[in-house]
Amino acid sequence: MGHRTLNAPGADCASRAAFWLLLPLTAVQGLWLRHRATRLPGATGERRGVSGAAAAGDDLHLLAIGDSIIDGVGSGRIEASLPVQFAAALAARCGHRVHWRVEGASGHAAEDVIERLGTLEPGVPADVVLISVGVNDVTGLSSTRRWRRNLQRLHGAIRGRWPGALVLFAGLPPMANFPLPPQPLKFSLGLRAATLDRIARNLVEQDPLALHVPTRIDPERHDFCADGFHPS
Repeated sequence: MGHRTLNAPGADCASRAAFWLLLPLTAVQGLWLRHRATRLPGATGERRGVSGAAAAGDDLHLLAIGDSIIDGVGSGRIEASLPVQFAAALAARCGHRVHWRVEGASGHAAEDVIERLGTLEPGVPADVVLISVGVNDVTGLSSTRRWRRNLQRLHGAIRGRWPGALVLFAGLPPMANFPLPPQPLKFSLGLRAATLDRIARNLVEQDPLALHVPTRIDPERHDFCADGFHPS
């Protein structure tokens, strides 16, 4: 019942209307925030490595591509970033050595990720592709049509190169829980992120080898980085 309610056309229409009605005020707040916000660097360290010990069977290859979450903003060292932590967990669970490669950059929106993907040299192996993108499409005021089109392009590019890879799409975070933005900007960002995430989930679910992984943030249990915008 809950999923049907979230996916109802009426819910999306109401969210979009509220977002655009609030835009004159939230745009001013967004510009103010852009000048005041703390800028954190991406993680330091080599962007390629191996997790796990050699074992019987084939090694796995993980390609992580996307925005600041993939870039490891706020994590300090690349070993503490989401992609490498995931590679370590994957190696431990599957019993295979995992070769990981991190291709992320802070500020990347969907179009930037598509471009980054196109710059990878031929023959890059990938059994698992981990994607994080969308927050910058929210803040960049990407239309839902453009977002859907870019996700379709991104999916097509991935399938063109790695038709049998498992694709994991990290869902957009609930931006209404971010501590930095003031109201009503916080509320507006939350609405827009939820709308784009529903579109992403619906597209991802059409591919049997792809999985949308919801991002859940509880402000009382989860910490944020010093910028108040990136989950710790």
